[in-house]
Amino acid sequence: MPDSPGRTTGDVITVAATFTVEPLLPLLRDALEHIGAPHLVEAAPYGQLAEQLLSPSSHFARNTGGLNVGLIRTADWAGGTTDGADGAASQAGQEAGQADVFVAAAQEFAATHGTPTVLVVCPGPTGPARTEPAASRLLTGLAGVPGLAVIDAEEWFSPYDGLDVHDAESADIAHIPYTEEAFAALAIGLTRVVHSVLARPRKVIAVDCDDTLWGGACGDREPADLEITPRFLAVQRFLRRKHDEGFVLALCSRNDPDSVERVFAERAADLELTRRHFVAARINWKPKSRNIVSLAEELRLGVDSFVLVDDNPYVCAEVTESLPDVTVLHMDPGTDPDAVLGDCWELDRFFSTAEDRTRNDGYRADALRREAAAGLADTSRLNERLGTVVVARRAAPAELPRITQLLSRTNQFTSATVESGDVPALLARGAAGAWTATLRDRFGDYGTIATAVTTRGDDGEVRVESFAMSCRALERGVTEALFAEIAEDGDVDELHVRFRRTGRNGPALDFLRTHGRDASAHAVDAAATDDTPTEQVYVVPAAALSLSLTEGGTS
Repeated sequence: MPDSPGRTTGDVITVAATFTVEPLLPLLRDALEHIGAPHLVEAAPYGQLAEQLLSPSSHFARNTGGLNVGLIRTADWAGGTTDGADGAASQAGQEAGQADVFVAAAQEFAATHGTPTVLVVCPGPTGPARTEPAASRLLTGLAGVPGLAVIDAEEWFSPYDGLDVHDAESADIAHIPYTEEAFAALAIGLTRVVHSVLARPRKVIAVDCDDTLWGGACGDREPADLEITPRFLAVQRFLRRKHDEGFVLALCSRNDPDSVERVFAERAADLELTRRHFVAARINWKPKSRNIVSLAEELRLGVDSFVLVDDNPYVCAEVTESLPDVTVLHMDPGTDPDAVLGDCWELDRFFSTAEDRTRNDGYRADALRREAAAGLADTSRLNERLGTVVVARRAAPAELPRITQLLSRTNQFTSATVESGDVPALLARGAAGAWTATLRDRFGDYGTIATAVTTRGDDGEVRVESFAMSCRALERGVTEALFAEIAEDGDVDELHVRFRRTGRNGPALDFLRTHGRDASAHAVDAAATDDTPTEQVYVVPAAALSLSLTEGGTS
């Protein structure tokens, strides 16, 4: 298990299942303590998983600051006898009907609740879940639902060779279908989910080429002579899955650029990855630590967002020494690539949004935007040339997963004042509201790129409790448009914006200093030190948020 994700929490994990789940609870508590993320772990009433999704007063519905966990064994949905072909067909039909009802309930729950919910499809007595028609319907029907993570438990069992999963005797006596070892594997898997929610997110996988994506040095051999064995294909398949989950892939190779491009062109039929999967590249003879810094600057991310995958132990040591915030995976030729990559908790991503799945396309479009915007520093002229359209509005309930993701995963342009898990409870207050802003231009659609959570005091004052925006939208007028819409909706001349200094959110602080004034009880000057109080309130006049708008510009 990795080190602590960086902060502890007293949030609640509520576990519900179609079977007796109590053996899992102490194992999960111990695993969470081990990574420094203690939670209160509680069980919902026995056998009431579906009720947790349907009832507005359920444990799941009341859990607004932690994680909900549902464990499903579709065999538990069957009733009556299964003797003979008619009995088996009746059971299969009953399970399929229950699966369809469950999918609809889970989708509705995710659309109206902001708490991350993970649903684990567990195996029945006849084999892995994916071989059961009803379980397969669950895995398919729940895939890609924002705010939900659906997992085949076999993914958590398979790394343990010879794991004895089923306990027929305890299943008959107490409806406890699995062994202690199987429950331990489930506990570790769920701990990885918690870690992925709490830990600082990794967003970019920088990948070496020679002896990582293929065997041999492409500068010394013809592309046709390079080895593309099952080992290298396994690495490529893993990276392709991560690309589809929303990780950004970048090439980072000490090599001749033309030689690398020839491999992608001439061995395309043999590769699982194309050159298009990589949105950026540093292919040269510079130290890889310098190239990672350069990639971070291009992508407007911190180096702590990077994972390096490389076969060279010297390179791995150089990057580890120079950039300790980068996660480095050494792909030693004697190791199993699935084990090395699969055991890296920093590469876990259980919850994804539509913006995640289109992130790589967005970065490719950014390169075109930079070319089109060359030489322009004025925001209004830049937006005019790019055909920018910003739409700010009150958020719909279905946007909660994206709101919580922005608030939890944004490090630079953020107020850092509200934890993502606090958002549902905050929005439950009568005078609270959530806001989003989308951005599109002639090169593509960023999707939901910024968010804010507001409250209104008894004196009519509108307070921005928290805000966050992806750094991909810097200097495009997005936050100005978002704050202006909030001020207009509230019919106020100014906004009171909370802000907490983290040492990493300088871009957000610069925005507030440019557009407002520090109204904190003890104002913090520009030369503030680490000893200076970090909580501040900025007053931002609505008049300071106006942009010079043109046809097709910001709206």
